[in-house]
Amino acid sequence: MGDSMERSGRSRGFSRWLLLITAIAFCNVANAQRLHRFVIAINPQLTQIDVRACFDGQPPERLVAESLDAAIALIGAWDEATGKSITPRGYIPLKSVPDSGCITYKADVSRPIKLHDRTGGKIRRVGKDLAAAVGLWFWRPEQLADDEDVLLVFNLPDGYAVSVPWAPVDGTSKPTFRLGHTPYDWPAWAAFGRFTVKTIDVRGSQLRLAVLDGSPPVDVEQIAGWVAGSANAVADMYGRFPFPQAQVMVVPNSRMREPTPWAFVVRGGSPAVHFVINQRRPIEEFYSDWTAMHEFSHLFLPFVDSDDAWLSEGIATYYQNVLGARGGRLSVEDAWSHLHAGFGRGEADAKGLTLAQATHGMHRGGHYMRVYWSGAAMMLLADLRLRRMSGGLQSLDTALDALNQCCGQPDKAWTAAELFAKLDEITQSSVFADLLNEHTDSRQFPDLTMAYRELGLIPLGGDIDLASDAPLAHVRDAIMSGNSSQFTSASTR
Repeated sequence: MGDSMERSGRSRGFSRWLLLITAIAFCNVANAQRLHRFVIAINPQLTQIDVRACFDGQPPERLVAESLDAAIALIGAWDEATGKSITPRGYIPLKSVPDSGCITYKADVSRPIKLHDRTGGKIRRVGKDLAAAVGLWFWRPEQLADDEDVLLVFNLPDGYAVSVPWAPVDGTSKPTFRLGHTPYDWPAWAAFGRFTVKTIDVRGSQLRLAVLDGSPPVDVEQIAGWVAGSANAVADMYGRFPFPQAQVMVVPNSRMREPTPWAFVVRGGSPAVHFVINQRRPIEEFYSDWTAMHEFSHLFLPFVDSDDAWLSEGIATYYQNVLGARGGRLSVEDAWSHLHAGFGRGEADAKGLTLAQATHGMHRGGHYMRVYWSGAAMMLLADLRLRRMSGGLQSLDTALDALNQCCGQPDKAWTAAELFAKLDEITQSSVFADLLNEHTDSRQFPDLTMAYRELGLIPLGGDIDLASDAPLAHVRDAIMSGNSSQFTSASTR
């Protein structure tokens, strides 16, 4: 009885606090007429996450999680009205929960679990901090209506912080976020610990940087400068960052020789860029490395289906070099030489396979060079054809700018065919459909012979010489400078 009375008292105090938090946050959650409330707590040892989920009106039929191993990490779930345990069935059923009712559930994040999910470890101990895949511990509504959202409030131990991909809600005393409408099965990561979340402004967009614990400690200001520089180079392309906010997580302690041996982008909740770094390397090596530019360049596109990874990787691979030249990290000659060397690696890889086949078996067969560099070659051809077709008024830059303005929703997955159809609609051309038809089912690497001749790209061993008298030398220069280029009548014939 004493335990019951204590729980009841805590519940009343908690409810008053939650009402205050909700009143403040509600004004910041646009268009949400139904606002469910999830309060998420983690213990100081960072081994267990407790969630109290309260529903606005009728609860959803069930809560689901992204990871196949979430059911193993689930310690239990309880209906708050009755105190009865809820039996999970691969999901948490809510049919017994009354309107405006609450449940609690607990998840074990003390150890890696990889029984069913073969996509890598979902728990990482980073010094004294924790990085945990959201899909392992977060059970949420499978779908939300357009006027429905979830408010996520984090109740953390003193001195602890959280890094999550969701959009922050301002004006609250505890870290508060709104879930949004990205599909539940899109992966995402969260971090908990004593790190500081640093906000980086990039042309009005907010990057929320978390640098986790390292030994030796990471120089956060130096790493923040590196992140900001790469993000601003992306924003420079059309004067704004592609998304209003993004999570950036830096995980130190790699022992590999490269400054950034591994990085990736995920889209669950909102765009998130993750870097695994060797903080022992001098900061100059980070600026010379292509990885950050590559990862941020992924954000020029909305989420692309993994079957068409040649498109998302091709965009990022092309622009990591183009933006490197525009921002002064690479000379123009080096940028073209890097592209040329990459095209050679792509042509030598996965011979006998179509691009679609190489993409489908990329991870299993290791056909990364064919996939990445075929996509990059197609982006160069698209850039050149658009500039030629429009007399320099259009380019891949302008097409992606318009795509971002019309269709940059963070919660929609696109196929390459859908995106290319939209880009052709934007440019009033068939440039992208032609490239799709020419190359995805081809067993040959895209032929760049004519493009090289027109642009004045002369291979000299592994490098490129630039011919000043090439028909489209001014286009070649415009690509690497970011300036528009007007074609003369001679060059368009």
